[in-house]
Amino acid sequence: MTETDDTTYTTYDLHEQIGHLLRRAYQRHTSLFQTVIPDDHLTSVQFAVLATVFREKEGSLIHIGRITAIDHATLRGICSRLKQRGLINIRGNPDDRRERLLSLSEKGMEMVRTYLPQAARVSELTLEPLDACERIAALHVLRKLAE
Repeated sequence: MTETDDTTYTTYDLHEQIGHLLRRAYQRHTSLFQTVIPDDHLTSVQFAVLATVFREKEGSLIHIGRITAIDHATLRGICSRLKQRGLINIRGNPDDRRERLLSLSEKGMEMVRTYLPQAARVSELTLEPLDACERIAALHVLRKLAE
């Protein structure tokens, strides 16, 4: 190892790394979600799927995956669990038998309607340490990074 390599390694501060900070912020958000939403079996990612299907009324697995930015294999597992809980319906598309269509069950609709205000509160609590300008800036930067 050269002297330059030593300097590089000693100046690396984990607490200044974007990946670490994003993960910590996400952990905080997840903890707030679990505290605010009174369902021990519902994750924030599962709720994102439910809320998206609620907004779309019905959508293909591929379409919902694109909107939520969840890969196909992970989304299939999430949808399987949501279906087992009776929250979503999954049916084949009569026009394309390879395609699976998602919609909310009545129980799923009721859950989303109940939890939407609480989920919005989770976002408020996540951003609570920031002032109004910082909130706008944080969301702007995160949108850019997510592109």
